[in-house]
Amino acid sequence: MRFPHSFFLLLLFVLPACSSTNRMLKAQPVQLSPFFEQPALAQDAAAQLGFQKVWTTPDPKVLAAGKAKRKLFIAPVTLRYLRPLSRGLASSEVAWGGVQRREVDVAARLRDEFVAAFRRSPAPLYQLANRPGRDTLTLQLAITELNPTSPKGNAVVTVLKFVATPMMGFAAYLTKGNMAIEGKVTDSATGRTFFQFADNESDQLTLISVRDYQPYGHAVNTMSHWAGQFEQMTRSPRGLKVKDSNSITLRPN
Repeated sequence: MRFPHSFFLLLLFVLPACSSTNRMLKAQPVQLSPFFEQPALAQDAAAQLGFQKVWTTPDPKVLAAGKAKRKLFIAPVTLRYLRPLSRGLASSEVAWGGVQRREVDVAARLRDEFVAAFRRSPAPLYQLANRPGRDTLTLQLAITELNPTSPKGNAVVTVLKFVATPMMGFAAYLTKGNMAIEGKVTDSATGRTFFQFADNESDQLTLISVRDYQPYGHAVNTMSHWAGQFEQMTRSPRGLKVKDSNSITLRPN
């Protein structure tokens, strides 16, 4: 099989590239929703924590009370702040019935991934709780954008990947989906928020992957990364970097 030199060399040399190259290829932050408190005070944390935006309360009492608790309730994910589809191919395929909007299923899967991340952690900081209580923290999550991958568009892009053409990169951009979330950790007893985060991820660049032909295959992969990053962040010493997900992958599934 003949590989296009430009695309193959891109994957060969950029995949193990430095973190700055990875950030350059990552999806850009999206506008924060009203779910995110204090948006003007959100800080860029992509290089340190993997999440594009974070905020921590400046109130020492709220922060101390939150840090003292070791139980975590992960609430059902809200879709209240979900924006309409914003990508042309995704909108068309949903309108034509080729792709279904599965936001309810995706919301349930997002919560499951965060639960699973704590259950499989070798040394979780928090014990999961079945309900909020005075001795718990509550993690609330909101999906703000969910554009499915275009399977039909990617079928065309796959052909372009194996022929020399400058249009391949532009076509791949049009078929990509994206998912954006926001999260907040609150004191279950007082309702006071002491930490928030937000991130937006688009489909990874691939040579060929089954996820390219699944409307929400890349989204599931993204959710797993988010959950792992968050769990690792909760138990990492201050100043220790949490690795972000890669923008390119050679994995076929």
